[in-house]
Amino acid sequence: MTRLFIFTFLATVLLGGCATAPPPLTAAHPASPDAPEGARLARQTSLRPDDATRKSHALLSAAQKEQEHWDAYGPVSGTPEDAPKTDAKPEMSHDHH
Repeated sequence: MTRLFIFTFLATVLLGGCATAPPPLTAAHPASPDAPEGARLARQTSLRPDDATRKSHALLSAAQKEQEHWDAYGPVSGTPEDAPKTDAKPEMSHDHH
């Protein structure tokens, strides 16, 4: 009987602790709905490209222009003998066994 009484008492105390209301939040507490908003700081970073990005863009742009020129006109150096023959017909071999 004593064990049952002690168990019931401990269970009541433990469960009774859960039933108490939390302390009220003051207006200064961050979880309070009445708390003021935090200070807003001005953005310190810029979304503009930096020097390295501008230099990379210039290099890539020049390479693209060079590639477009190459695609349009072919090699710009060398001799006319090195140029591919455009009017030559491919040789066709007919091997009939």
